[in-house]
Amino acid sequence: MGRLIYIIFFLGFNCYAQNISYNPELSSNWQFYKPLMFGDREINNDQKVVKIFLNTKTSDATTVPLMINGLIDQTPESFIKKIYIIVDNNPSPVAGVFNFSPDNGRVKIETRLRFEKFSFVRAVAEMNDGTLFQAAEWVKAEGGCSAPSAGSDGESVDLGKIRVRVDEIRNYEDPLLTEVQIKHPNESGLSIDFPSDKVARFIRDINVTYNDTNVFDGKVDFSLSDNPIIRFYFLPGRDGVLKINLTDTYDSVYTKTVNISKN
Repeated sequence: MGRLIYIIFFLGFNCYAQNISYNPELSSNWQFYKPLMFGDREINNDQKVVKIFLNTKTSDATTVPLMINGLIDQTPESFIKKIYIIVDNNPSPVAGVFNFSPDNGRVKIETRLRFEKFSFVRAVAEMNDGTLFQAAEWVKAEGGCSAPSAGSDGESVDLGKIRVRVDEIRNYEDPLLTEVQIKHPNESGLSIDFPSDKVARFIRDINVTYNDTNVFDGKVDFSLSDNPIIRFYFLPGRDGVLKINLTDTYDSVYTKTVNISKN
């Protein structure tokens, strides 16, 4: 009888643990952060507005590719105005908050994340009317924030070097996929070889304008991998000048300007 009770207890505990692992609403950290970030507002989980794509099992927790797609058109009447990227079990759970408008045409964020522990990663989309929608995935990766940095040195001559790739313009009214990458260590400050007397240096602010009109901006932290990369869409409308401004925690500002034309 005692052995039977033990088996029943073990199986029940195992099922309970699995339910916690794969039900995003049972995450204890999310239950703590959610009211702090969103109060008592309802968050819809039907995934009709936003979707996450990533490798849920990876051996390299320092650079996990992530793609977030908006599933609705960005119209003046109804659009996603903000995307929150949250890694529940990271030391700093809010990896980024990005702002959008109808001028993006389509909502997309592609980047690479660090994971310190097995965790849910979630994208919470806030609509222009204030309603909230989320998508979440359970990721089996750990040690990414405390791992020794393999990226660029904070004193490198290439520090802050920005590379921009833009798809060819075929129609001014079609969303244009843009990639921004910066040479930067994006230090977490938690790595085992990080000097105790040093302040972590990572990208904090991203701002992108086209012909002096804001088309993409966000606040990020060290949950983004070293040498951060971001992909997003915007509507060009006409030929113009794309300007990228990135600011890190040392108040260093890195700028890149790119001329964009249809020809």
